[in-house]
Amino acid sequence: MLRFLVIHFYELLRSKFKVPTGRSIIKTGGHIIKMYNDANECAYECGVLLEIGLSNPIIFKVPKVFKLLKIRAHSALIMEYVAGRNLDNYILDFLLHKNSDAVRIFYRLGRAIRELHNLNLSGLHNSRLPSSYHELKQGIVELSKKLVILKIVDNNLFSAILDVLKKADAVDKIFLPRNLHGELYFTHILVQDNTIVLFDFHNTQRGASYFDLAMLSISLYGSLTFPPQALKRFTPLIEALLKGYYGKDLNAEIIKSMKLAELYIALREILGYARTLHAKVSLITSFVATLKIKRLKVAIKKVILPKLIS
Repeated sequence: MLRFLVIHFYELLRSKFKVPTGRSIIKTGGHIIKMYNDANECAYECGVLLEIGLSNPIIFKVPKVFKLLKIRAHSALIMEYVAGRNLDNYILDFLLHKNSDAVRIFYRLGRAIRELHNLNLSGLHNSRLPSSYHELKQGIVELSKKLVILKIVDNNLFSAILDVLKKADAVDKIFLPRNLHGELYFTHILVQDNTIVLFDFHNTQRGASYFDLAMLSISLYGSLTFPPQALKRFTPLIEALLKGYYGKDLNAEIIKSMKLAELYIALREILGYARTLHAKVSLITSFVATLKIKRLKVAIKKVILPKLIS
């Protein structure tokens, strides 16, 4: 009963605080209609989904696309409705009841991401992500300086970040160019039996492999779905994800390298929310952005930086 109430509460919270994206979903019968304001984005996602489907992945699946439609000024995809269990249900079971199913799912998710990353896909957009340790470090410094100017990051946190960068390093393995989902948030993942189901490929791109893995971690840290005290408790799930992705190659150097990638993604997300605060947005959107900035700053201080120092 407690689990049901918690999940219901957080689903309500998520629906209330959902930020407009230019895309919307309608469920009708056994189909999903995904509407887009941008016709090019619609056509791009359609092509990506069709190509992934033709690749016949083993560990994960994507929704089948039945038709691409143009409706007045909008475009839409008609896709199959895929039933499954939301990833956050497993996460909440892990946080509330220490259910180890979530660890197993995150390990399998790591394998699924590796499979996606290595598919032979063509025509993907090229990302502008840092593609070397030097670029990643430079990106972290530049983002931190911008956030200091905006008074989002104080001098103490800025100094702590700079101190970490003096000693930090990153292995080349995390910069290998791969097919990236592009928005691998935990909310874009379902589990159907033992199969991982991935959604929302409108931002798929070609770039450094660390991005999807770090983005998934940051989506956990910054989410309002989970209680604030859960930040450190995500560690077994994230490590299971990396174990699934890297297998026998996973070591302490890769884990630290991924924490550096998380730092970059967290600062990037904070800057995005900071810009939202300076735009003309609703009070609810401003409130959500403020909460997410706070969550991510706490994650940097209590989870990411300590792992880089140790």
